[in-house]
Amino acid sequence: MTPLPPVATRDRVFDAVLVVSCGIVQAAALAVAAFATRDAFAALHASLPLATATVLELALAGALTALCLFVSGCRAERLGQSYAIDLRRALYAQIARLPKTRHEERRVGALSLRFVGDLSAARLWYGRGLPEVLSACVVLPGAVGILYALSPDLAARGLAPLAVALVVMAVAAWHLERRHRRLRKRRAGIAIAMIERIAIAPELDVMGRTSAELRRLDTQGAKLREDAVTRRGRTVGLQSLLQAGTVASGLAMLWSASALGVAPATVAASLSVMALIALPLQHLSAAWDQYCAWRVAREKAQNLLSEPALNRVRRRAKEPVAVTAAGKIGQTQIALDVAGGSVARLSGPTCRQLARAIAGLDRFDTLDVRFEGKTTRPNIAYIGDDHVGLQGSLRRSATMMNRKRPGDTGITTVLKAFGLEDLVASGGLDQRLSENGKGLSAAQTLRLDLVRAVLGKADVIVIASLRWSAAPDTDALQKTLLEYASATLLLAETSVISSTTQKPTVT
Repeated sequence: MTPLPPVATRDRVFDAVLVVSCGIVQAAALAVAAFATRDAFAALHASLPLATATVLELALAGALTALCLFVSGCRAERLGQSYAIDLRRALYAQIARLPKTRHEERRVGALSLRFVGDLSAARLWYGRGLPEVLSACVVLPGAVGILYALSPDLAARGLAPLAVALVVMAVAAWHLERRHRRLRKRRAGIAIAMIERIAIAPELDVMGRTSAELRRLDTQGAKLREDAVTRRGRTVGLQSLLQAGTVASGLAMLWSASALGVAPATVAASLSVMALIALPLQHLSAAWDQYCAWRVAREKAQNLLSEPALNRVRRRAKEPVAVTAAGKIGQTQIALDVAGGSVARLSGPTCRQLARAIAGLDRFDTLDVRFEGKTTRPNIAYIGDDHVGLQGSLRRSATMMNRKRPGDTGITTVLKAFGLEDLVASGGLDQRLSENGKGLSAAQTLRLDLVRAVLGKADVIVIASLRWSAAPDTDALQKTLLEYASATLLLAETSVISSTTQKPTVT
């Protein structure tokens, strides 16, 4: 099981300490501003000129508060982005190591959603919610202490309504996570459907499916809107409770001041502190909303990271590798022994599963695959039904298996050897190819895969592709492959499981 990335890394701890430090400075500035406000109102009430020190204290407190808001905001965003980077990396690494069969069982949109909604929830919580909580943990106690320092009686009577509002808010906030779960389910359904349909939207339109898809989208959107409004209403309701509590506290303080005969300057300073208390509390209600969203996303991320993954560490053997496989795939008994540098033809109903197990794409607990008697995998090139490629130059596509890219002359030589002269001549190695070879013929993508295996110096080449079966010149392609590559070659075919070996013909 792969755990979630730790929060307390060195850089994130540093950012969190900065956020808390800014909160401490803000609390100190709040104290200075409160007492300076009291002095200013006292001077105004006595018709005296404002003291220079009082004006400077107010100006300094305001400047420090603004600076702290800027620094804490930037460092908080940095903290959130840092965690999102680590989570994104962990999720991709896990998805890359999952067995191919798990990918085929899942909807591609569901996996894609991990990198959109879940990462956004993580970034918002760690970049905004958590820093707001840390800052509030410093500012709120400091503000309450300032209120008591100004007037214990006003503080006690004024904070009582706000405390009641906080208790009511805590009770009302308890079920917010459930709202997030429903909303996320709605959003995920629409996002996954759109991700899968966008690529085939023209074909669906030809089938006359556009109107039906639009109706379905409208229905899903209406349900999403209902859940979104409900969740937003609950969040705004929490903020409204705090706002009402703050107003009630202010009124209680004014009433108490009138009854107790508190000096107007002290009342003004206390009310200003009360107004500043309301802001972190509003942020706390938003932080709870962000935390609930992250809890739901975290559960999904943990489920993905807890799935069994394959360890596809490879070490180049620099020579042809013997391959053995013994055990079962389903009810089919497997007994494969292929000498290094030979050609083996696999056939039968499970030959493709066997080919994928040898390549490391899938794992069967009932099958033991070894290379030169070891479980460590050599450098393996797998050529399946579909060409795998990233958008980029022809040079990049041909050398995707290489850590160190060979020279252009070597790349061109191998491309031409496999019959891709026309492709090279049409635009050279710098020409742009679309993702997964869109725009190329099946014959061209097959040859490009073979070129990639040769340039990548694969020790074992596994071919389980309909493109190979459909090619009219497989004998010539196999001869060229064995001429340019020093590798063990496995060809997946059909009929009963068997394996035959032969020495490669080198010309």
